[in-house]
Amino acid sequence: MRSLKIAAAALGLLATTAPAALSQSWEFSMAPGPRWDSPTTSNYFKFRGRVFFDIADVDWSSPLSAAPSDGEEWRTVWAGIEGQIGNLKYVAEYDWLPDNPVPLDVNLTYRLPTGSVRVGNFKTMNSMEEQSSSLNISFMERGLLTDIFGIDRRLGVAYFWSNDHFTASAGAYGGRMADNFEFAEADDSSALAGRVTWHTERGDGTTIHLGASFRSLDYDGGVRLRDRPQAHLANNFATADYRTGRPLGEADSSDLIALEAAVIRGPFWAHGEFAQMTLDGPAGSPAFDSGFASAGYILTGETRGYRGSTGVFDRISPASTLSSGGMGAWEIAARADYADMGDAGLGRMETLTLGVNWYVERNARVMFNYVTAEHDAPTYTETSDVAQLRLQVGF
Repeated sequence: MRSLKIAAAALGLLATTAPAALSQSWEFSMAPGPRWDSPTTSNYFKFRGRVFFDIADVDWSSPLSAAPSDGEEWRTVWAGIEGQIGNLKYVAEYDWLPDNPVPLDVNLTYRLPTGSVRVGNFKTMNSMEEQSSSLNISFMERGLLTDIFGIDRRLGVAYFWSNDHFTASAGAYGGRMADNFEFAEADDSSALAGRVTWHTERGDGTTIHLGASFRSLDYDGGVRLRDRPQAHLANNFATADYRTGRPLGEADSSDLIALEAAVIRGPFWAHGEFAQMTLDGPAGSPAFDSGFASAGYILTGETRGYRGSTGVFDRISPASTLSSGGMGAWEIAARADYADMGDAGLGRMETLTLGVNWYVERNARVMFNYVTAEHDAPTYTETSDVAQLRLQVGF
């Protein structure tokens, strides 16, 4: 895989599908981005992407670092392509903010008579919070456990299956994909991961979701566990450094287990997760756990979307958009997170996030979050209070 350039692969896919898609025999739509569909088959081609612009006011107190000075940023600028040819679906999307574009979902999925197989760069199948698109989560940042435990995209191969109530998936992964459009591993780490979910829809319209996942990860040079307090423009809180040559010792591998549950009933929803990760290599095999509980209510009466075939949250579509003379959809939400870093001598980290979301259009929203956070270590305390605003467009 190290010699294959993803740019060439993407150009090949474009050469195969774009001419037909752009011809008059294909139907064009903005749904909500540019898309071409074959009128006689399930084949399609579309451009995909998202842009997030954030503004934040950070009140920071820490004996370890000065208060952050940045008050605004382009949080996300993603762009790519997606399409389908028969039973083969392809995706190639990059984050264009860095000097060298960072690969995101760059993969092929082939639909089998039962289930499907995916090859390329994609997330390990852990956490409903992480598997749900950032376009569809109800807070500006995901729960603490997703970053602290490093749930990420890697080069790999996986199998996915689902029926009316269950999903199951498992995969084997190598390292993270290198940047600069090179379809190669950036490191020599490897992982095995799997996830199972169950959901049901009751007669009163209530959707219930339960799930569990695991990940066994072998490191290349150890790992560092850290996270910002639910605000990207804040500094990092607790850092447990288990990289090569550090005093805590080098982590050779880790085992992660995670549980998830969610319920949707009309305009109300609730969601909670718990995860624990144990390291092998450092003395005492340190273990860390993190979890959150969240809930929300859509004031304008819409229902939060759910996709049973993959066990993830889907978008909230406003019943009346601003462009059609309506008021969009309005959502309020709250989440409490914690992370126990005691085995690294770093105590406990807790955050509370309050949010208000305005879904202006199907593909655009305005988000406001207020986050108060505290890291209570044995010898010091760090606090952060952040008011932040996001303008979001995605397709």
